Amino acid sequence: MRLLNLFLLLLLMPSSLVCGQEKVKLQIHFKGINKNLFNIHFDDGLMQDFIQLSPEDTSKFVEKNSYTLYPRILISYKGNYYNYLINKKKSKIHIYYDSCRIDFPFYSDQSEDITPIYDTVSSPIFRKLRSDLKTEYLQLTELWSKHGSEIRTNDSVKFVLRQLTKEMNSKTMEVLTSYPNDFFSFLYFKEQVLIPTLSVEDDSEYYNNLLAYYNRTFPSEFRLTDEGKQIVKDMEQKITPVFIKEGEMMPDIYFKDIYGDTIFFKNQQESFVLLDFWASWCGPCLAQIPDIRLLRNTFSEDLLKIVGISIDSDSVSFLKSIKENEMSWVHSFDRGGILSGSLGFTSIPRIVLLDRNGKIVYYKHGGRIDMQKINAILRED
Repeated sequence: MRLLNLFLLLLLMPSSLVCGQEKVKLQIHFKGINKNLFNIHFDDGLMQDFIQLSPEDTSKFVEKNSYTLYPRILISYKGNYYNYLINKKKSKIHIYYDSCRIDFPFYSDQSEDITPIYDTVSSPIFRKLRSDLKTEYLQLTELWSKHGSEIRTNDSVKFVLRQLTKEMNSKTMEVLTSYPNDFFSFLYFKEQVLIPTLSVEDDSEYYNNLLAYYNRTFPSEFRLTDEGKQIVKDMEQKITPVFIKEGEMMPDIYFKDIYGDTIFFKNQQESFVLLDFWASWCGPCLAQIPDIRLLRNTFSEDLLKIVGISIDSDSVSFLKSIKENEMSWVHSFDRGGILSGSLGFTSIPRIVLLDRNGKIVYYKHGGRIDMQKINAILRED
């Protein structure tokens, strides 16, 4: 009877729990690939894990947990980006680079249960989206071309971007409504509607509308996965954001490092944890890296733990900047600033210094950090 009850309980468990217990096994084969120009991430539905490669690798076996119905592989090579759905729990992909192929030198072939995501040939939904939003895509490209460097600083440019984003979202959601049971629609809503919007829009009422659309459009099969629940959390955090202040406790929002391990801020062996919210495109952020590097060289890791939290959207730029700026501390890739946004952060740089208990003892928004004050706090311990 106990076994029967256990079996029935497993059948009734939400798909997110079942999904979270499963392992995805992926065999990746390479040919003609320069590993120094090649980056690959595994997206488990919650986080993107960077997959380490050595120069001599001709293949790589990846075994990861999955918190979504369809985990993804994200590949960048020589400035080009490729995204694939993993359709089964055991799959295989072959990746090639052949300079003799002028039109498509980088390609995949002989793959098992791997599907390109943003491909107008294999995806009729994506093909329709590209067609219906052609004008908006051209406007967005022109905006970035002319004012890309001002997107974060010029209020007029930010306003235009917000309006264009909302127009694109409206048209996109109208298309996706016709294909609610296709996982591509669910993923497209997350990656092309929600994530871009999180970085430019703070109107809580707008997120109420997005949340209502999400709940009435997509089936529970998608929404009850851990990935689906996280999407809801991201919108709810924008509806009721958390704000931080000196003297208060750090909210229980945890980031993961580039290897997928959770970064804990409270009750740690280190006396202090310094959180640096930055991005590779942020000039003021890069300007204060020497100060943070000086802190790393001055104080022991037992006293001070340093965590860089990048809100870059491009993982290649993020990793390149870490290497070029010799940022030898723990790093988290908060793609697009989703978790950072839940703290009420709409701009960077921001520095947060926590004591062992997670209390905020120093908080700086914009400008160079006060090294004298931070040194005094650390030397008091």
